[in-house]
Amino acid sequence: MSSEIKIFRTNAYFVKNKKKITFSFECRAHKIEDALERVYNEIGSRHRVKRSEIFVQKTGGIEEITQEQASITLFDDVDQPDFRIKIE
Repeated sequence: MSSEIKIFRTNAYFVKNKKKITFSFECRAHKIEDALERVYNEIGSRHRVKRSEIFVQKTGGIEEITQEQASITLFDDVDQPDFRIKIE
């Protein structure tokens, strides 16, 4: 079993007030299932959307990306042994 943390990008959309809202969400997780669970938790919590209302795209919906491809700069030091997120 590998405990390596990977970076995932999820491309999905949800429908609210008859409008289709697309989004891209990046997170760190061990497995794809954990990344999808994080998307459901975060988007559902922020936008009050049910899990059944979040639709992940079939092609390119969830993909593993490298640190260079990530748009979030907090992932830059993820391979360092003393990795901590600095909140300023």
